[in-house]
Amino acid sequence: MILSDLSWSIRGTLGRKLMSLAQKYEDVINFTLGDPDVPTPEGICQAAYKCIREHRTRYTASAGIPQLREAVAAYESHKAGIEIRPDNVAITVGATEAIHLAFRMLLNPGDEVIIIGPSWAQCPNNVLLCGAKPVIADRYTEGFLPDMDYLRTLVTDRTKIIVVNSPNNPTGTVYPLELLRDIALFAQENGLYVFSDEVYSALVYDKPFHSISKFFPSEKLVIFNSFSKAFCMTGWRVGYVIGEAHFIKRLVKMQENVAVCVSSVSQWAALEAMTHVDKYAAPIRHTFLARRKVLVDSIEGIPGIRYGTPEATFYLFADISATGMDSRTFCFSLLEKEHVAITPGLSFGDAFDAYVRLAFTVEDDVIQEGARRIRHFMENF
Repeated sequence: MILSDLSWSIRGTLGRKLMSLAQKYEDVINFTLGDPDVPTPEGICQAAYKCIREHRTRYTASAGIPQLREAVAAYESHKAGIEIRPDNVAITVGATEAIHLAFRMLLNPGDEVIIIGPSWAQCPNNVLLCGAKPVIADRYTEGFLPDMDYLRTLVTDRTKIIVVNSPNNPTGTVYPLELLRDIALFAQENGLYVFSDEVYSALVYDKPFHSISKFFPSEKLVIFNSFSKAFCMTGWRVGYVIGEAHFIKRLVKMQENVAVCVSSVSQWAALEAMTHVDKYAAPIRHTFLARRKVLVDSIEGIPGIRYGTPEATFYLFADISATGMDSRTFCFSLLEKEHVAITPGLSFGDAFDAYVRLAFTVEDDVIQEGARRIRHFMENF
């Protein structure tokens, strides 16, 4: 079979590869994927059962059921402090499809997209799938905040979009208001679209979350979010995209030809979640806040590992440069010797090969045992 050049340009992620290799160890401790072990809240599941019993299992409108679009618009209007109408919202197969479709909407071959690094691994791949060029802004100040002076050097006459991910995966950093203002001004000065990935906005611990929409309420702003993390609904595959009404209308036309619509059952479950955000999201946030403390306390004092406490998400990004190993070597060696799987920093950009990401998405005792094994590895490598 002769495959397209485009298909060869896409690399699988190292995190997924580590996860697959980890399955051969019965006692493995898996800190790789952002897939929490916390069950989807029972009330959300009951809404899905009710939908099935009432036979609401057929196709929906490609943009999503009206009730869910209305609920998302109301929630995001309150969160962002700007008016968002239902026709500004489309329901998608997770945020991943939303981001893919939005890139498809705007990019032509040869266009360029600035992605502030470190970044979610699939983001540059989705740019490549459009025949465009991902440009990683991989210089940063303390706390993994992007270096604005360096950012300005990356703009060319082909640059069309800048991607902002706050709260950030993998670092757990939350961008302060001043930085968001600077990025918004930079985008306006250069006529860029802003893609704001806000998937972890409900999992912020130490400071309030702010959306860049406070400074960029423009027709060139596109916001992405998902039910996966805030409500532990990773397998339900429901996300959404917010944008200017005409943009959303055209994006829905593309969705008709890619996925038709999101599962009706998943949408009705998501409606229950969005109608009772505090009821469902707050306990989940509390769980991960507690697990963050368990992980930070458990790895404290391990020689050769430096880290900051993440402000958000359920990830800790640790510096392992003192070991002299690159992140791939470190992670594969740790898996082989201690049966602990973590994600190489290389997955999030070439400049982050001295880091590893740990997902605290498992129970406290598992976190503690994983940390004990990492300590043993570091003391004996």
